[in-house]
Amino acid sequence: MISKGIIHAELARQLSGLRHTEQFVVCDSGLPLGDLPTVDLGYRYGAAGFIDVVQVVLPELTLEASWISREMLETNRPCLDALTTLGLTPEPIDHDAFKRRALAAKFAIRTGEATFYANVICQAGVPFAR
Repeated sequence: MISKGIIHAELARQLSGLRHTEQFVVCDSGLPLGDLPTVDLGYRYGAAGFIDVVQVVLPELTLEASWISREMLETNRPCLDALTTLGLTPEPIDHDAFKRRALAAKFAIRTGEATFYANVICQAGVPFAR
């Protein structure tokens, strides 16, 4: 039995299946995802929160790029600060473009976050390229 790290079976399976250049989304409770495969971690509004989830998930991965909605820069500084603290330098893009790009991801991790624009798209890198 796993004694530390990510113990959510579906989340661990999705993360371990990522390959170089594949993208995934960590999103708030309201981002429209259509039929995108989704690991839903939200169990009420506000929990599991975006910051909590990215602080657990992102350090487990090698990432080479990320994107946020431009609106996050002005509207949701705490979530942006959490991403930059984790070493990301997300590229801000138009929110409609963000939503289109999100639908092309391999999967999404939906949080229970109830603040605006708490979303990031991440692109997998390769750990042996360091």
